[in-house]
Amino acid sequence: MSTKTFLLSLALLGCGSDPLSQPEPQPAGCEATAEACGDATTITVDVTADRRTFVRLDAPAVVSVAGDPADSRDWDLSFQGYHVATNGGISGPGFGSAFGPLPASYFAFPDEPVEVPFLIEDRAEGAFLRWYAYDGSTHTIYSRHHVYGLRSGDALYKLQILGYYGEVAGAPVSALYRVRYARVNGTTSEPTSEVTDIDGTMDGGSTDPDAPSGCLALASGQTQLLSPAEAQQATDWDLCFRRDAIGVNGELGGPGGVSAADLAPNTDEPVADVKTLTADNTQAEFDALDEVALSRDDLEYRGDHASSAFTNKWADLTTDPPTPQMSNAWLVVAADGRTRYLVGFQAFEGATLDAPGTLTLYVHRSP
Repeated sequence: MSTKTFLLSLALLGCGSDPLSQPEPQPAGCEATAEACGDATTITVDVTADRRTFVRLDAPAVVSVAGDPADSRDWDLSFQGYHVATNGGISGPGFGSAFGPLPASYFAFPDEPVEVPFLIEDRAEGAFLRWYAYDGSTHTIYSRHHVYGLRSGDALYKLQILGYYGEVAGAPVSALYRVRYARVNGTTSEPTSEVTDIDGTMDGGSTDPDAPSGCLALASGQTQLLSPAEAQQATDWDLCFRRDAIGVNGELGGPGGVSAADLAPNTDEPVADVKTLTADNTQAEFDALDEVALSRDDLEYRGDHASSAFTNKWADLTTDPPTPQMSNAWLVVAADGRTRYLVGFQAFEGATLDAPGTLTLYVHRSP
């Protein structure tokens, strides 16, 4: 890593450093009633599965977008079914982004800036979407130590994320990944390989969307630095790491035909439980997985597809009908790339498995 990358990484540590000056979370409020959200504005949004509904967050309201939404910065969030998009990244021409979930009790501190370790633009992502749990009290990311299956050509692999933090000159640096993986054949596995310090820092946390990041080829165990544009043209990688995001070389992620599946896709472990997991105490589970376990009928192997900070996090899709995650909040950056809001969800009315129906959204501008 270059000296420039090292210094920028230290400047942008956020995760894994001393806790930031965020108020200590207080007893829940917004998850109970919208009135408990201080001066947050509450609006209702009718959401269906067959069309996008657009919301502006300044003077919050549902808005009509003239022309192609892909060319418009007149919206900040869009809803279609259970997919929520921000106006940035691959979903829109703006500079929008988001981070969450955060405790809804952050609404109790309307005058305090909300500190988060990074912001997520809408992007192509798939099986690795929820690879980590976030501890908002220390602004630290912990791997859930899920095991993932990956299909690359004729090869089938099992892979586990062991860590997000590395060291440079004795100082902790975020987005230096550690992974282990093994190729699987029937009931046997080839020797496990471990790769450390995969550079997902984007040149120390650069905001340049073209900054390169580390991409791993499983067959060789070699890494290379590729920009998103370069990754879109290359077939000699399987996984790319960009800050908190892990993408695979398939579908929107790239031309390599790689697909992946989370072997525990519906597990949402509490942060306290995730913090007890280590490479050592999950080793036996990893070693025991064979081709049968990685080929279960309920696993859907896919490449990357459009996702946002809300994907698979803002609604509980395991219930029928689905319900909102009312105890959570999201920090949302508007399409202008500057204005910040706290956003939460109060209720679904008329929800089905395809769409939440009428949802109640509360919004508060954040310093």
